[in-house]
Amino acid sequence: MSRHRNIRNINIEDEMDDDYDDYDDYEDEEESEKPYTYDRNSLSANYYTYLTDSGRDSPTPTAPPPAANVPTSSYYPPVSTASPTVAPAFSASIVRNMTAPLLQQHQKPPKNVNNRPSTPQGASNVNTPKRTQQVKNLQAESATPNVSRPSSEVDLTAYRRNQLQNIAKAPSVPRKTPKPRVAEKDLINLIVVGHVDAGKSTLMGHLLHDLEVIDTRTIDKFRHEAARSGKASFAFAWVLDETEEERERGVTMDIGRTSFETSNRRIVLLDAPGHKDFISNMITGTSQADAAILVVNATTGEFETGFENGGQTKEHALLLRSLGVTQLVVAVNKLDTVEWSFERFEEIRNNLSVFLTRQAGFSKPIFVPVSGFTGENLVKRMDLDWYDGPCLLELIDNFVAPQPPSDGPLRIGISDVHKVSANQVVVSGKIESGEVDKDDKVYIMPSVIPATIKDCASNNGSKHYFAGDYIMFTLQGTFEPESVQVGSVVVKSGPDTLIPSRKFQVRLVVFEIATPIIKGAKSELYAHSLCIPCTFTKLIHTINKSNGEVLKQKPRFIAKGMSAVVEIETDHDVAIEAFTSCRALGRVTFRSGGNTIAAGIVEKSITPQ
Repeated sequence: MSRHRNIRNINIEDEMDDDYDDYDDYEDEEESEKPYTYDRNSLSANYYTYLTDSGRDSPTPTAPPPAANVPTSSYYPPVSTASPTVAPAFSASIVRNMTAPLLQQHQKPPKNVNNRPSTPQGASNVNTPKRTQQVKNLQAESATPNVSRPSSEVDLTAYRRNQLQNIAKAPSVPRKTPKPRVAEKDLINLIVVGHVDAGKSTLMGHLLHDLEVIDTRTIDKFRHEAARSGKASFAFAWVLDETEEERERGVTMDIGRTSFETSNRRIVLLDAPGHKDFISNMITGTSQADAAILVVNATTGEFETGFENGGQTKEHALLLRSLGVTQLVVAVNKLDTVEWSFERFEEIRNNLSVFLTRQAGFSKPIFVPVSGFTGENLVKRMDLDWYDGPCLLELIDNFVAPQPPSDGPLRIGISDVHKVSANQVVVSGKIESGEVDKDDKVYIMPSVIPATIKDCASNNGSKHYFAGDYIMFTLQGTFEPESVQVGSVVVKSGPDTLIPSRKFQVRLVVFEIATPIIKGAKSELYAHSLCIPCTFTKLIHTINKSNGEVLKQKPRFIAKGMSAVVEIETDHDVAIEAFTSCRALGRVTFRSGGNTIAAGIVEKSITPQ
């Protein structure tokens, strides 16, 4: 057996001759049978080093002088000895912004004479010292520990950090001085929320019909189509529920968007889904809203289902307030089913008022009785013995338009991606701050992709767009699949640009939850149109709600009703920032197990040193 061989008198040179000769014969035979195939994982570490500034800018090494007995034509550049099965990991968002060197994909890598000696035929004693020296070198290499070199991931992370620093150090783009927009009517982004089957889409569809935004011929068409489908009462709802699946299921699944005008306001109407399975779409729409209408069902037993028995009425109200909506009208719908009962209206108003003011944080919610199906008290006041207040349209016309920070840094939250190609992307979103125009040079965060805005469009037909406008625009650049997603943010270069991060310090308020929040707890983070998993990595301290006084350092848990400052970490870099920099990008909401567990504001982002 080979393990019993006597190795005391073995001549190592003869053994090497035999081994290498056999190896060369085997390799020649292998070459004739199987051609070389390019393997992506076999790229040398030099390729990834090239992607960094140090590797790309370093001069090409010159060939060393040939050895004494080696022909000059047999010299080959050294090949990396990195393991072919383990390629350094690197971020795709960084590599996409670089130009890689051309690779000879179908050329067999040359043999490295420095790593594996080849024995010529008829070896003489002259070659013996050479082989011995090579054996010594191999033994020395095996005995010497490998010097650790930075991995490609570290190199590319450093490159990404330098790239962001260069963007931040770039001079701010001088603002254009267009003529100030002369708007006769202020713009209001209005969202309609409520529990499923509260009648939101029917209510707003009937309102649009009474305002002659939708003509009677279209409504008659919807009536016939809905009757054939066995949903005759859904005709007005189909004004906003446009997809076939929404009409077939009878529920709103995505944000329906339309616009209309009142006497003093231009309204962008957002119809939000009420089913809990589509709460993420509701949050996306709420993040763009300035005011809200909360629709509740006055039918006997239906209000209790939506408000008390795990319905969405409470959660929608909490999300509205946590996402910055302060103006709220509560539309008590379907009162015609209870014969316009004043007792029923008062019962609903008393129950909701306590919750909205004490828990949700609304100061003065306004209640209005309506019927979306019959259209009563929508655009004209109705005669009721117990109600002489304004109709729904009058309340909408009284909403106060916010003053968005047009003089702030550019922030456009992407809420929809419509078309993606190799060099163009069509997206839409709301300008949260700043202003934008055609041919502006921008960056898409967190992927750090440079682009140029080529075309813009909005409902007002303007050529220059300010904070508060919801626009659709075309970005021109070099894009890869999934490099531009919902939740990305468009910014400009300069000291006030947005720097993506993974760790944030958040001040939050915990809602009614069964399980307290502990260190390491998992959750879903919602901010503007972004949704991403996150982890509570540190519980810093609990605070007093009224005065902000620190109550306890490093608490073990955070229970319902408590306020605290915590540190969170997302799965990857995201484009959110401190609330003081941009309010829309600094509000966050946390959900777990299908329920909203907390909401708060970002105090600061924690960037790695």
